[in-house]
Amino acid sequence: MFTRGNIIRSLVLALGFSIIPLAINSQSAWACSTAPNAPIVKTIWGTTGGPSFTVAPAKTGDLPTNLYYAYAIMKAGKDSWEPWAPWVSTTVTSVDTTASFTPPMSDSNELITFSAYTYSPCGSSGQYQIYRKLVTNEKIAITKLDIADDLPLSVGTIPNYFFSPMAYELPQTLTSKNPAICAFDESAKVLKLISAGQCEFTISQNNEELQTPNPDITQTINILPAPKILPDAQKDRPDEISEFQIHVVYVKLKGVKPHDYYQSGDVSNWLDLANAWMKRKINKEFIFDTYQGAYDITTMSSQYEPNDLDIKYQEGKSGSSRAGALPKLRAEFTKQNGKAPIGKSLLFIIDAKLSADYCGFADQPGDTALVTPGSDKCWYPEFGYLAQITKLNYPSVAIAHELIHNLGVGHPCSDKSDLMIGEGCEFSEGFLERNIDAKRNLYVGTAKAGANILELKVWKDGSGIRHIKSIGVCYISEPCLVSNGSWTKTQGDLQIQEKIANKWKTIQKFKIKKIATNKFAFNASIIPTTKGTHTYREYIAPTKKYSAYIGREFTKSIPY
Repeated sequence: MFTRGNIIRSLVLALGFSIIPLAINSQSAWACSTAPNAPIVKTIWGTTGGPSFTVAPAKTGDLPTNLYYAYAIMKAGKDSWEPWAPWVSTTVTSVDTTASFTPPMSDSNELITFSAYTYSPCGSSGQYQIYRKLVTNEKIAITKLDIADDLPLSVGTIPNYFFSPMAYELPQTLTSKNPAICAFDESAKVLKLISAGQCEFTISQNNEELQTPNPDITQTINILPAPKILPDAQKDRPDEISEFQIHVVYVKLKGVKPHDYYQSGDVSNWLDLANAWMKRKINKEFIFDTYQGAYDITTMSSQYEPNDLDIKYQEGKSGSSRAGALPKLRAEFTKQNGKAPIGKSLLFIIDAKLSADYCGFADQPGDTALVTPGSDKCWYPEFGYLAQITKLNYPSVAIAHELIHNLGVGHPCSDKSDLMIGEGCEFSEGFLERNIDAKRNLYVGTAKAGANILELKVWKDGSGIRHIKSIGVCYISEPCLVSNGSWTKTQGDLQIQEKIANKWKTIQKFKIKKIATNKFAFNASIIPTTKGTHTYREYIAPTKKYSAYIGREFTKSIPY
């Protein structure tokens, strides 16, 4: 349990010279042996109005002869204090003596500093000085914490001021309900995260130093365990998952000193927290590639410099640059890995600054995405994972955002707090708590924003009805587009033929459809029934007017 007060034992106030006046007490026979202890100062908020203060002798030590208090006001919009009011003295007749003061409340008065001390013929105590907001109790009521609901164990400690309304320190009583998971450290003024699990604690605004009408609040933070970090690897390890998965590649760029986000555990924490947030919001988690129970993350030292990948580096060429950066990285990974990733999405985490304007981009839809925690406004080590307002750290936001682009969702602009707000939208002037399709009318359960993400087979629980479209890849029992080119003549039905035992066999026929004047298409989709690499071709039989059309051979991988 921890109760916070702000005591400054000094005869001269740091914010202005406020000299303690000499007290002359007629009770010369007052018995004492040492100077009295500092007084007890209590801040009291009622159901209406602002705070008031009471000053009482300490419960221990010799009884003082006098209580003294003074105060100063800071006006709204100012950065300096008004002059100190004169010291007010109260004669002490018993341990139950108190002095009371109610500060002036107005729209122009923002803060008050209140100082008190005690005096006896044996000396005076140090000053007890506090600072309070001149607001009503509704402003200090605790409704919810401005801290993420899930935090990695590596956060270590959380300063106590995070648990105060408006991040303003109050002498609240903080009590951990499970000190084996988390415990308050009185000397360091922090909450220590000790172990993974549910960190549950109570916050009370009623104790020796504070009284409000606000009820005690119980809060819970989920502490995630420290991730298991595998040694650096340059190739995709053997799969533990037989279906679709997202493979993460940690990329160090040429000429840039890396931050070692992978070995520090940050990359794994970002993935964990993105999934924990998704689980809270829509009860879904992305399925990431794993090995021996840990994230299978490949490390790649790229040949590219930041300017080679920045989609906005060349003025007026952002489109072509955007299109080129992801294929460059995918080809580089394929070369390093020794083979192309089949049936997997690739998520590149770039340990370098690419831009001040974005934290990632992705194919939409597609199977390749990147995030750039090294870029401006994409990762704040001084705040780390606490994510005061947004409730989710920026790298995890970027990871979830870009992976949902891969599913086919664009940038809906109707909700400024939505995860998928982005380029082309009007942003909020301040920070907002992140949501994911809060009204379920954009891309969760509906496809208004480009896709219904619940239909895709990208989730850890195995749900979904179809896979992400990927070039050169088809899936068993799912339609796979194999011919979507346009034609200028209607020669006959299109046959999709498969090479089986070195012979071509027609597996499906398609009628041609007119799509514009003198423009036709087949839009042929087949449904594979077996895994493996299959070779196909287009074929149109000869007629009296036309000779046979034989298209080029092409292959499709059917991984599952």
